[in-house]
Amino acid sequence: MIKKERTMLPFIVGALAGAATVLAFSKKKELKEGLEQGVCKAKEVAGEVKKSLDGTIECMKSKKSTSTKVKKEEIQ
Repeated sequence: MIKKERTMLPFIVGALAGAATVLAFSKKKELKEGLEQGVCKAKEVAGEVKKSLDGTIECMKSKKSTSTKVKKEEIQ
């Protein structure tokens, strides 16, 4: 009995994969639109993250240059 179940497993997995493929091809348009929307949203988020990082880097640079100027003034 156990041996028979093991031999059926690849057949069941193959049938499920085939059904998923047929379903994906039948809904290709919806999947493509969803993927395009996801990519667009990812680009927006990446742009916002880049702006935030650029602002943080500029802030760090200005703090570093300010502290360097203060140290130079203290030395003189």
